Amino acid sequence: MFHSRALVFPLAVVLLAAFSSTSSFAELTPGTPAPDFTGQRAWINSKPLSLKRELKGRVVLVDFWEYTCINCIRTLPALKRIYDRYKPYGFEIIGDHAPEFDFAYKPENVAMGTRRERIPWPVIVDSDFSIWHAYDSNSWPNKFLIGANGVIVVQHAGEGGYGELERVIRGEIRKANPKAVFPASWAIPPDTNDFDTGRCGTVSEETYIGTARGSRWGGEIANREGFQPGKTVLYTSVPRKVPRGFYVHGLWKNEPDDLEHARNTAKLEDYIGIRYHGREVYAVMSLRSESAARVFVTRDGQPLPVAKRGVDVKEDARGRTYIDVREGRMYYVVQGEEATEHDLRLFASGPGLAVNSFTFGNRCLTNFDRL
Repeated sequence: MFHSRALVFPLAVVLLAAFSSTSSFAELTPGTPAPDFTGQRAWINSKPLSLKRELKGRVVLVDFWEYTCINCIRTLPALKRIYDRYKPYGFEIIGDHAPEFDFAYKPENVAMGTRRERIPWPVIVDSDFSIWHAYDSNSWPNKFLIGANGVIVVQHAGEGGYGELERVIRGEIRKANPKAVFPASWAIPPDTNDFDTGRCGTVSEETYIGTARGSRWGGEIANREGFQPGKTVLYTSVPRKVPRGFYVHGLWKNEPDDLEHARNTAKLEDYIGIRYHGREVYAVMSLRSESAARVFVTRDGQPLPVAKRGVDVKEDARGRTYIDVREGRMYYVVQGEEATEHDLRLFASGPGLAVNSFTFGNRCLTNFDRL
């Protein structure tokens, strides 16, 4: 659904057509003058910058990203290495944050996500998608490399291909400054296909929980009650294994971006569940009416084993495993999983917890910071 020209990269999270007025799914081609960063909007880590003024004569990588997006988070180690190496040579990264979920439209939340991921480069809060549309972007992550002459050199959609991207950046820096010399110790890591299922294993598809995208984007709800937009529904258990999508039990309000838990239950009987395969599991969760929510986690009906706990998972005095949700973001739930399929459930006790999506990682895509 996305187009990648000049370089080919294997995976991107595709933006829904609902966010685009044209739905053309065609980024600006190399050789096109790069659109500038116009309009009034918040900037993080910098004052507002312009390609025609402050960035004139620099090689610039525009990175369209989203702070809850695991595909974006996994690109950060490579981008930080490239940034540290080449910024002294007149290179800059501009992160354009285009939000995926409703809570990610707020500048203060984008700033929090930027700090959490320790991103050092300037970030634009593009919550009206104006720069996104100017570049005809259609995916997270998505990168446009701009030469020192202000013209797009290459478009890089998705993860991977960092070695080739770095080589192109070096070439553009040398065009602008033929005397530039890079240390011989700066080896460029070889590119590998980290989505090769034979080598890296298969994973479940990304699953959206909200009514606006769930039924169309890998988020079928298995309960017979189905999606009921805007309504608070008492869901009953699904008596069979769910091969695709997710299932729910208890009282949940159907929102476009999520299902929101809607009652107090001391018995911990209300949950959202999913059968998955993959080495890692990530869940985007947020809060609508509380300052914090404790979410209990089970795997195949039991607390998560110590070796399988994501960095956000803790254990209480009764041996139960849980995640404390204090802000809208992606939470690390499962790591180090074996290849077999398992059943994951997230139990909510009070109202206000919103579950937005599940994503998954294979055994190759593990070299990134879990912050």
